[in-house]
Amino acid sequence: LTPNQIEFLAEDTIITIVPNFKMESLIFVSGEYGPFERSLPVKVPLWLAVSLKKKKMCNIETPKWMSFEYLEQQYIQENKVTEGFVGLPDYFIEISTILLKLCPDIKNADKIRSLIQDILIRRQNKLNSSLKILKNNEPISTLEFINFSIMEINRVRPFFVSGINNLYK
Repeated sequence: LTPNQIEFLAEDTIITIVPNFKMESLIFVSGEYGPFERSLPVKVPLWLAVSLKKKKMCNIETPKWMSFEYLEQQYIQENKVTEGFVGLPDYFIEISTILLKLCPDIKNADKIRSLIQDILIRRQNKLNSSLKILKNNEPISTLEFINFSIMEINRVRPFFVSGINNLYK
């Protein structure tokens, strides 16, 4: 998958918006969303939220996992856990990137952006350490990618597949 394809998949994630318009439910192939009432939260896919936000028809509620406090705790945990990764939503990279670009009014946006980057760097360093086992040709039975996001898996897939292919030559 390309990064654009992963972002496309991430846009099906359901998030909460607060519309500033009134409308009956909208019916799409992916489902029915609404009805929309002024100031009443409603759950919609990210792609619809983005479209409505660009037209200034709603505000997007930041997901709870995207709060500075939550991400700070996840970063602390990521540093405590030496093997494996702490749990974050599958598409946390894509969703946070989209929302931070689209919603400049997110509380602590710069701190959140920086903290997400710190988490990604820490996770990448842990992954690099884990993959050194393959480079040293040490026997392994399994490698687990628990709590790894799809974009993170996609970033290492070419190197990983190449390494596995070399092991079986």
